[in-house]
Amino acid sequence: MPRARRLLIALALAALAVEGAAARGAGAPASGKAGAPPESAPRVLTVEVRGAITVGTSEHLAAALRRAAEQRLDAVAVVLDTPGGALEATREIVRAMLASPVPVLVWVGPAGARAGSAGVFVLLAADLAAMDPSTNVGAAHPVTGTGQDVAEAAGKEMARKVENDAAAFARTVAEAHGRNVAWAEQAVRESVAVTATEALRLRVIDLVAPSLREALDAADGRVATSPSGVRMLRTRDAVLEPFPKTIRQRALSIVADPNTAALLMLLGTLGIALELYHPGSIVPGVVGGLCLLLAFVAMQAVPVDVGAVLLVVTGVALLVVEGYVPAHGLAGLGGAACVVLGTLFFVDRTSPDYLFDPAAFSLSPWLVWPTPLALCAVLGFVAWKVARARRAPLQLGSTALVGSLGEALAGVDAGGGEVFVHGEYWRARSRSPIAAGARVRVVAVEGLTVTVETAAAGEER
Repeated sequence: MPRARRLLIALALAALAVEGAAARGAGAPASGKAGAPPESAPRVLTVEVRGAITVGTSEHLAAALRRAAEQRLDAVAVVLDTPGGALEATREIVRAMLASPVPVLVWVGPAGARAGSAGVFVLLAADLAAMDPSTNVGAAHPVTGTGQDVAEAAGKEMARKVENDAAAFARTVAEAHGRNVAWAEQAVRESVAVTATEALRLRVIDLVAPSLREALDAADGRVATSPSGVRMLRTRDAVLEPFPKTIRQRALSIVADPNTAALLMLLGTLGIALELYHPGSIVPGVVGGLCLLLAFVAMQAVPVDVGAVLLVVTGVALLVVEGYVPAHGLAGLGGAACVVLGTLFFVDRTSPDYLFDPAAFSLSPWLVWPTPLALCAVLGFVAWKVARARRAPLQLGSTALVGSLGEALAGVDAGGGEVFVHGEYWRARSRSPIAAGARVRVVAVEGLTVTVETAAAGEER
């Protein structure tokens, strides 16, 4: 009997355990919140690349890929819309994407977006490339900031060198993921551009999707090859985790804009010039020095013409000289011309380190003309005030008393008297007698005695 009783108790406990497990299985989701995604849902890190590709862009994407690898996420999704950018920054992005153990999906969107110039390489380097139906890709031939061919700006040898290097880069990236190598080379050598539908037909991309979410759902189950091996994509109904730029990365992107670099250069030189006009004012010098330091940082990120920088510096120096040397305006006009020309040629249009659409790395006309002219106007006004001050009579010391008006405190004659001038009491004398309380004007100063005469009615000083 005892053995049979123990057997019945064991069976009862087993039945209770099974019932409890069934109840838990029929309950709420694992997260404990109605409608919340299950814990096993795929996680995808999303990164936005909009505008010109710069050093800040490459640092942002590299950080996102590191985060995804550390947290063992299922994929990284890049939303791309760019006219192009720095070739070296693009190479860094491509290296990071090809070496990433986490699959990378690049989607060109939303509608109207493009993957131009340097953006072509980023799209080709993706494990899975997708585009919105109303987007385009291509035109990766190296050009200058005004659209001029490199051969016209820097010579045929430099043009051939830049083109061959970019074409080889495009072929290498296309081969890495089995994409259309011939088209990739055409995009560089012939500036070929295609729509999303044509890109799919030419095997430039893997799919067309009107949204990032649909692109991720369509990519689910596809195979991606990475340094860690072959991996099947798990992206359907994924939890999207945005990865925004840090303050440093935003600052790098802003500084890398040639408009920002030129503006910092102008503000820096303006601050230094104002400090030279008014030594000891400190604030203009400190602000100007900081702007110049930031401008030098920006010059490491954008192609800047050294000659243009020298023109700007020379122009500001001439404007400063105008305030100290009587050049009859010639130094000021020459300085204004140098500043305007330096701003016009600020971007080095022959640099082989950039692949960009003419609009991506060019100076805004609102910066090229109004800003230098405003700078020249400010410095010209300061120079005029300095020159006027240099010609004005002294306002300090005994010399400043000559011509000043005062009041006779007592009768003044050749033997002496007392007057009140400049808030001070002075011994005085006069060639002709002056009554007490009369208005007097100082005509000479000898030691601590002033020579005065009766002031004319309505006279001011």
